[in-house]
Amino acid sequence: MEKKRMEVTKIKAKIEGLSDIMFDRFIDYSKEIRPPEQKLYLIEDNQVVLPAENIYFFLFGENPAGCAKSFEGAQGKKKYIPMGMSHVFIDPFAIPFTEKNKPILFENFDGKFRIWLTAPRTKKSSLSIKQEAKPRPFLKLPWALEFNLTIIKNQVIDETKLYNWFVQGGIQIGIGTYRPRFGRFAVVEWKEI
Repeated sequence: MEKKRMEVTKIKAKIEGLSDIMFDRFIDYSKEIRPPEQKLYLIEDNQVVLPAENIYFFLFGENPAGCAKSFEGAQGKKKYIPMGMSHVFIDPFAIPFTEKNKPILFENFDGKFRIWLTAPRTKKSSLSIKQEAKPRPFLKLPWALEFNLTIIKNQVIDETKLYNWFVQGGIQIGIGTYRPRFGRFAVVEWKEI
C-alpha cells in the first residue's frame, strides 16, 4: 500500500507597520503596577520580538476576534478556527522586530520606545468597566516582522485565504494591544518558498 504524502505550502511573509505597536505582556487583574519594560517581549541582548502566538491570535482569536471570526461569520468559529489551529504553523516562535532589516533593540524609553498611560475597558456581561490607567510601552514606526507560514493542505484554508486575511486584517484588526488603533500593518512580501 502506497502512503499518501501530506501536501504543504510554505510562505515567507513580511509585514510593515502602518501605526505604532503597543505591548501589554501581562494580562491580570491585580492592582500591582508593572514597570513598562516588563510588558515588552525581549530575548537575548534586549532584542524586541513578537511571539508567534500573537499572529495565531490575529488569525484565529475569539476574544478579541481574529480574522477567522471577524471575516467568516458563523463559520469562523465552527470551521475556520479549528482548521487553522491544526493546519497552519508559524515560525520562528519569537519573531524579531526589525527596522531597515536590522533588529530593534530596547535600551530605554526615549525616541523609538515611548510609554502610553491609558485606561482600558473590559466587558463584564453587558457592562463596560473602565480599569485603572496603566503605563504601556509602544514601539514607534517604522517596524517590520518577517516570518514563515506553513499550511497543510485542507478544504477550508489555503494560501489565498490567509493572504486576504492578512491584507484586510492588517488594517481592521492589527496586532499587539489596543488594536486596531495601534498595531496596524501592510503586507509587503508574500511568496511561496
